[in-house]
Amino acid sequence: MESEINSHPFKLDPFQEEAITALKSGVSVVVSAPTGAGKTAIAEFVIEEALKNNERVFYTTPLKALSNQKFHDFQKKYGEENVGIVTGDAAANRDAQILVMTTEIYRNMLYGTALGSVDENLKHLRYLVLDECHYMNDPERGTVWEESIIYSPLNVQILALSATIANAKELTEWISNVHSKTNLIETFHRPVPLRFYYFDETNLSPLLTTNKQLNPQLKQHKDSFKAHRQKFRDLRRHNKSQSRSLRIPDIISELHKRGFLPAIYFVFSRKGCELALKDCQGLGFSLLTMEERKLLNKLIQEKTHGNEYLFKHNHLGFLYQGLAVHHAGLLPSWKALIEDLFSKGLIKAVFATETLAAGINMPAKTTVISNLSKRGDIGHKNLSSNQFLQMSGRAGRRGMDKVGNVVIKETTDHTPAFAAKLATSQPDPLVSQFTPNYSMALNLLQNHSMDQIKDLLNKSFGQYLINRDIKVYLDEKIDIEEGLKKLTVYPCPDPKNPGDIKVFRKQDEKINEVKRMISVLEKQKNPELKHYQAEYKSLIREHELFPCFPCLNKNICYKMEKEARRLESKLKIINKYSKQQEHFYWNQFLKLTGILTDFQCLKDNVPTEKGIMAASLRGENILLIAEVLSNCNFLEIYHGKSLQPSEFAASISCIALDESRPRIFTKARPSHNFDNIFASMQKVTRNLIKVQRDYGVEISVNLSPILSGLIELWCKEETKWEDLLRLTNLDEGDIVRASRRTMDLSLSLGQARRVFREVNDFVTSRRKSRFVIRRLYLSWQATEYYAPS
Repeated sequence: MESEINSHPFKLDPFQEEAITALKSGVSVVVSAPTGAGKTAIAEFVIEEALKNNERVFYTTPLKALSNQKFHDFQKKYGEENVGIVTGDAAANRDAQILVMTTEIYRNMLYGTALGSVDENLKHLRYLVLDECHYMNDPERGTVWEESIIYSPLNVQILALSATIANAKELTEWISNVHSKTNLIETFHRPVPLRFYYFDETNLSPLLTTNKQLNPQLKQHKDSFKAHRQKFRDLRRHNKSQSRSLRIPDIISELHKRGFLPAIYFVFSRKGCELALKDCQGLGFSLLTMEERKLLNKLIQEKTHGNEYLFKHNHLGFLYQGLAVHHAGLLPSWKALIEDLFSKGLIKAVFATETLAAGINMPAKTTVISNLSKRGDIGHKNLSSNQFLQMSGRAGRRGMDKVGNVVIKETTDHTPAFAAKLATSQPDPLVSQFTPNYSMALNLLQNHSMDQIKDLLNKSFGQYLINRDIKVYLDEKIDIEEGLKKLTVYPCPDPKNPGDIKVFRKQDEKINEVKRMISVLEKQKNPELKHYQAEYKSLIREHELFPCFPCLNKNICYKMEKEARRLESKLKIINKYSKQQEHFYWNQFLKLTGILTDFQCLKDNVPTEKGIMAASLRGENILLIAEVLSNCNFLEIYHGKSLQPSEFAASISCIALDESRPRIFTKARPSHNFDNIFASMQKVTRNLIKVQRDYGVEISVNLSPILSGLIELWCKEETKWEDLLRLTNLDEGDIVRASRRTMDLSLSLGQARRVFREVNDFVTSRRKSRFVIRRLYLSWQATEYYAPS
C-alpha cells in the first residue's frame, strides 16, 4: 500500500485503503462517501493499474463539463497520449488507455450501434468508473446508469463512486446480483468537517450545538417567527431594493471579516444571481488584498486578450472586484474563466444556482444557502435532504481548510429549527428511474433476442426494488392463505342438514334491502307497496326455514365469514399487484414493441430499415422524430419557393427542444414555409399521442416551436449574435443549448439518410446546409476558440 500512499499528497484514509484492497482482489466496488472525502484517489488507483498492465479504463461522468475537467486533469497527471475523451460534443484520442466520457456515451457503446461494434468499443477494457453514481436518482437520466451496469461485460470491474446515500447496501447487492461480486465501502467521515451557521438580521450564529441540537440562542426565533415574517414582508413591500442591498453585502462583508471567503452563494434563480451581484457592487475591491488584485488583473487580461466577447462582457467589472455569477444562462467561455479564477482563490464570492452543486468540482471555503425552499413545477417546495447535502458539501477544501462553513440565511418562511433539521438529516435513498423507451427497444432488438431482453429488464434496479416489495406482499399472502384455511370450515351442529352462512347472510341482506324499499314506498303511497310487502313475507319464511336460523353458533359463523371475505379481498389485491409488478418493465417493453410494430419500425420483433435508422436518432422520443421526418415533406415547394436550410433547421428545432417555460419572450418569428411544415408535424404528433394512449404508454410527445424563429434567424448568414440577443429575453446559454440540440439532431440525420432521403439533402448535400450546421456548431462552440460577432 506504500506506493499508493506515496502517489498522493496526503495519507490515504482507511476507507480508501479498504476500497483499493477490494479492487486488487478482483471484485467490483461501490464507494459511498461524502462530497470531498477523497473518492477520486480510488479512481486514480484503477487508472494507474490499467496503465501498468497495458489495459484500459473508462471514466464516466454525468456532465460534459465534468468530463472535460477530468480529461484535462488526467492529461496533466498521466500524459496527453494516454488520455482520450468522447462526449456528445467532442472526441479525441478515443483509443487511449484512459477514456473519459459521459455515461450516455458508454451506454450507447454497449448498444453496439452508431459507435461501432460492442467488441471493438470495449477492446482491452478492464475497469469502468461510474463517477457521481447517485445520479441514478435523476428522473430524466437516471436510467442510463442502470443500463450501463446491466449491460457491462462481466469481466469488467466496476467502481461506482457515489455521494452518501441511504440504501448503499441495496445498490451493492443489486450490482452483485446482475453483474459480479461487489463490495460496499462506506464512510460518513468528512476530512474537512462542516460547521453550520445561521445568519439573521443582526449577526452570524452557530446553528447547532456540539451534540447536533439547535443552538438555544436561536430558539427564541420560534416565538417571534410571525413577527419577523410580517416585518420582512413590510420591508420588501416598501423598498425591495433596500432589503436586498442591506442583506447580501452584509453577509459577504461578515464572511470576509471572519475569513470565510471564498464562498459560493446559492440563489435559486438566474435573476436572483444577477440582482445579488449588482447589490454587491458597493463592496468595491474590499474583498481582495493588493497582491490578489494584481494577480487577478493580470490573469483576466491574459484570458480576455484577443477575445472580444470576454473583453466586452458586462460582468467584467465585477470580476475585477472578485465577484461573479455562475448559472446555465452563461456561455461556456465565461463560465470557464470564472471556474479557473475561483479555483485559484481570486473570486471571493460566486452567486450560483443549485446546478453548480451537482456540477463540476468547484469547492469553496463556505457555502451560503439563501433559502430552504425553491420554486418547482407545482410551486415552492422545501429542499430535500439530498439537495441540501449537495450544496453544503461544496464547503471545505481538502488540504486548504480545517473546516467548511455552511451559512443558512434567515428567511420569512423557515425557522432555525427547520434549518437545523435539514442540517442533521440523513440522505435520501436511491430510487430507480429505469424507463424503457423507443431508443432502448430498437437498439436492444438489433443485438438481442426477446428472451435475452426480458432477462436484462428483469435485472434492473427498479425491478430489484419491486421484487423486494413483492416479497413482503408474498409473505403476507402466505399468512392470509393460512388464515383462510382455518376460517373456511364452519362448526355446524347438524351435519345431516348443514347450513351455509354465506347464503344465510345474502338472505339477510336481501330482507333488509326490501325492508328499506317498503319504508320509502309507504311514505310515497306507491301502488307497488303491496308487491314488496308480499316479497318481504316470502323472504322471511324462507329465512326462518334455513338451517342456520335456529343455530346458536350463527353469530360466530357470521364473524368468521366476514373475516374470510376481508382476507379474500386482500388476497385478490395482492395477487393482482404481484402479477402487474412481477415483470413490470418487461410489460412496458412489450407495449413499446407493439407501438413500434404499428409504425413499421419492427416486424416480428426485428427492426426494419426504418427502425434501424430511427435507433440512430438522438432525442427523448425518437419515434416522434422518425415519424415527422417520414411524413412531413421537407422538399415540397411552398409559396413558389422550396424550403430553405434555415427553415429546415427551424423545423427540426421543434422536435429537438422541449422548451416550455412560460415567460420566454422572442420577437423572432419563423417563415410561412415553416408554418406549413409545422401544421403537418402537429398532425403526426396527434396520431402518435392517440396510439400511445391506446397502449397505455406515457412518453413525451411534444413540439416546441417557441425558439424556431431564433434558430431560423441565426442560420442566416447576415445575422449577428448581438442582433439575436436583442430579440429575446433568453440568456446566451439558452440560445447555445437550443442551437446545440438542433445541431445534434441535424447531424444524427446523416445516419438516417437511407430512409429519410429528402432530409439528407438538407443535411449533407447543399452548401447552404453545411453553413447551417457550421453556424449551429459555432453558437455552442463559444468558448475560448470563438467570440460571437
